Amino acid sequence: MLISKMMRALAVIALITILPVVTVTRLALAEQKRESSNDPLQGSWAVTITEGPGTPDLPNWYKALVTFSPGGGLVATITDALLKTGHGGWVQTGKRKFAVTILLFQFDPTGSFLGTLKARATLRVHDKSDTFDSDDYQFEFFDPDGNPTGFVGVGIAHGVRIKVEPLP
Repeated sequence: MLISKMMRALAVIALITILPVVTVTRLALAEQKRESSNDPLQGSWAVTITEGPGTPDLPNWYKALVTFSPGGGLVATITDALLKTGHGGWVQTGKRKFAVTILLFQFDPTGSFLGTLKARATLRVHDKSDTFDSDDYQFEFFDPDGNPTGFVGVGIAHGVRIKVEPLP
């Protein structure tokens, strides 16, 4: 009975010791596989958006989280309480160069639907695949019926890949 309890205790200790090593190894292998992939855009990114021609002043907290999935889909969340989660697509147009289109629904503070924001950009992923830049982040607003409102502008976007951070 005592030996059985000791064996179980040793098994639990071994599991507790080995599990973090296996987890970190699997995360490192997944990161290696992603980095060796021919698709440097896939994954999740923290994006900073700054103003350009036609764009109103944006606060320094104006950011987005964007996830680019295999097959050309994307999901984006912006730190603007009046814009809901966006969906869109992306396609590679050159070496480390991608065209992106995102649609986001806009609401007023009472929750009434105001229309759709369409954002389009050309992203240039840097050699290490950890950052991208766009100096042609174009946006256009459409009313609830899909008609252009005339409110358009160009901004600048800078993305930083969100990397896996294993627990210590």
